[in-house]
Amino acid sequence: MDTPDTTLEPFAEISSDAQVVRLAALARRALRAWALEDARIEPIKYRENAVFAVDGGDAGRYVMRVHRPGYRSDVHIASELAWASALTRAGVLTPEAVPTRDGGLLCTTQVDGVPESRQCDLLRWIDGYPVGSIEDGVADGDSVVVQTYRRLGEIAATVHTHGASWNRPEWFSRPAWNVESLVGECPAFGNFWELDCLSREQLDVLFAARERTRARLGAFGYGADRYGLIHGDFLPENVYRCEEGTRLLDFDDCGESWYVFELATSLYFLRAQADYERIRDALISGYRAVRPLPDVQLAMMPTMMMARGLSYLGWPAGRREIHAAQEIAPFLAEDTVALARQYLAEFAP
Repeated sequence: MDTPDTTLEPFAEISSDAQVVRLAALARRALRAWALEDARIEPIKYRENAVFAVDGGDAGRYVMRVHRPGYRSDVHIASELAWASALTRAGVLTPEAVPTRDGGLLCTTQVDGVPESRQCDLLRWIDGYPVGSIEDGVADGDSVVVQTYRRLGEIAATVHTHGASWNRPEWFSRPAWNVESLVGECPAFGNFWELDCLSREQLDVLFAARERTRARLGAFGYGADRYGLIHGDFLPENVYRCEEGTRLLDFDDCGESWYVFELATSLYFLRAQADYERIRDALISGYRAVRPLPDVQLAMMPTMMMARGLSYLGWPAGRREIHAAQEIAPFLAEDTVALARQYLAEFAP
């Protein structure tokens, strides 16, 4: 048994780059489970999870996810991968999970310098590029953007239709994005009111918006026509243009929620774009070409946006050890407070 190195600085106190170096060491150790311990790895993204490109030479290229500790259980991850696989079989392209040499889809390992053991899984590499990003939005010719978002609407509707009819495994379990997990007293991402960058006046605005959102979501309800299994993270960076078609990535936040919440998530970080209305209309049009979206449900879009914004604002509060999360907290605070003021003005009690 390895003897822990107690001379290392605490993980939460070192830089993001240094954290990634330690997580890369953990990823290399985890690759033994796939007989890829000699592969070359490079970091791709470090946000909720740490994601690494894996170049195994003749053994192929892959992506390894090193999961954030405590965020998802083994059953949650297995359920995510099971649904993604079922969607691919149904014609919605998703990443392909790679079994370990023992036939499982997940391994858990630990190294010095990372205080917890981490779950790791491996996905086949996808050649392609995202339609956009959180930071930069979507940039392309007007007609291409409209065409892209109409297609994304079609994919979202197909995903929802599949989730509603899919015969899930008995052990299937995923978290829900509902009133309590979004705007309750213990939201899933974290408590936004614990952020140091928020003033008392800003908190008052946010709490008022949270109460209004909670009431409207509760009244909207959880009927089968409006609530079911969703992807949960339909952001531009999670949708790839590939030679074989459009591929939907990152099911880490999939679970039960409102279908309109999916669309709100897809649009949330695009609100400042000059062509936002065209993008929104294309997304809705594409969705309605595949699946009904009654006006009474679409009218909940501002409330879903507010719920999404409040949940995102809690994200840095729940991830003190991720320095990038702390860096974006002031921006998220300013943006969410502005959204809350607009929401309260539009939906007076």
